[in-house]
Amino acid sequence: MTAFANRSSAASSTAQRAAAERRSGAAASPAAGGVGGNSVIQLLQDNCPELALHAGMVIEQLDAQVGTWQFSTDAGQTWRTVRTDLINRAGSLGLALDRDARVRVLPFGGNRVASARVVFHAVRRSHGQGNGSYRAYAIDDREDDSRTVTLVLSLGAINGQPPAVHAPRPRNKRALVQRAAQAMAAGAMGNAMAIA
Repeated sequence: MTAFANRSSAASSTAQRAAAERRSGAAASPAAGGVGGNSVIQLLQDNCPELALHAGMVIEQLDAQVGTWQFSTDAGQTWRTVRTDLINRAGSLGLALDRDARVRVLPFGGNRVASARVVFHAVRRSHGQGNGSYRAYAIDDREDDSRTVTLVLSLGAINGQPPAVHAPRPRNKRALVQRAAQAMAAGAMGNAMAIA
């Protein structure tokens, strides 16, 4: 059984930050602006609430054309690149992640794609020491509620939404410009009187 879900929240990522992290190849700390990643449990709660009580998931396939996928098993302190070349090829090898692990995708520069495909199945038990490892999974003897699920998610749904920024808007730009000009003129006049 395969379930499909479309999420239309806006894509939210910083292309320059993604490019810099890809160039450096180093593990990155969570970044502001929507690339801090979402936890496995958050993805399940938002998109598959019937699976939200599961202990984690095994990711079977990720859309490698969108960007570089990363995961974190320490609350976003360090990030490791997902080996999409391993999990996307023929066979039954997946990335095992517990419910607190985080996932994100850093879009390729110039990529205008706003969504990505994620294929996984939920698991009932924690992976323990295997959290963040690549492991074989059985495709024939799964329980009924651990069938393969396919989601098409916006990058914002995967990476998390950026924090809202409140910027007060001036009511009348012309009045603000006139006030600034008057203040400058008054300051210039005061300087001239002080010199005299």
